[in-house]
Amino acid sequence: MRTIAIMNNKGGVGKTVTAINLADILVRDYKKRVLLADCDGQCNLTDFFFPALDEGLSVAEVLTGTCEPLWSDNIMPIRDGLDLLPGSEDLYTLDLQALLYGSDYGARYRMRDFINAVQTDGEVDYLIFDCAPGYTCATVAALMSSDDVVIPVTVDGFSFRGLETMVRQISGLRRNGLPAKVAGVLITQWRNTDVVAQADALLRQGEIPVFMTPIRRTDKVPESTFERVPLEAYSPRAPRAGTTGCGWKNIWEVSSMAFDISKYTEASQEPAAVRDIGIITTGSCG
Repeated sequence: MRTIAIMNNKGGVGKTVTAINLADILVRDYKKRVLLADCDGQCNLTDFFFPALDEGLSVAEVLTGTCEPLWSDNIMPIRDGLDLLPGSEDLYTLDLQALLYGSDYGARYRMRDFINAVQTDGEVDYLIFDCAPGYTCATVAALMSSDDVVIPVTVDGFSFRGLETMVRQISGLRRNGLPAKVAGVLITQWRNTDVVAQADALLRQGEIPVFMTPIRRTDKVPESTFERVPLEAYSPRAPRAGTTGCGWKNIWEVSSMAFDISKYTEASQEPAAVRDIGIITTGSCG
């Protein structure tokens, strides 16, 4: 099982949209079993799949050790092969308590224990954390439990100025026991303008690994969030059409990203069809 944290200190860069569509394609196209975990008190990921959910177990209970002993009793099935560990506003309460009374250092180990239980049962291939902006209790626990960190960024000055700082912070966490490394930067909301092209090229000249194929800007993405369905289900022609209006050109490449993350960190063999489809390669990430 691979664990992937989708993280950026900046909001509005496409973390939740990336988590939704990455998970959808892993399940839909590659028949992988995926568990999503909503680590943001805003609960956008949870609301996307369960808009009327107002109670039940969540990431907060995992962090406080008050969850059900059997890991599968804490999750909600979305469809065959896709499940969710919901978020809740209680995550904000944990952050406030950490500010007032000090951090609960046991939270990160409780998340790790939860993941170990999932992995031991062998019923999940990928666990994807949708992290909140900033180093909240849930985000730190997710980072401490992940194999890889994927950083979605938009091509603007704010994102660029914060990116190197974030990478340094993750490197600092690694010196304190963080197992994850930055697998790559995923450029989102890309559009064909001179300033974006120049910024894209500049980013790729740096030392931070960048996935080869950006996610193009398209109105289909926000439309799909209103309808609460993944992009490929909302607009089946969009992912592969390659036209200006479709955006997210070759969206299945995002799922190849996850497979390539696996190859990036260990010697693993994926199906030949996956290797052939994938455009984002290990080489392009390093």
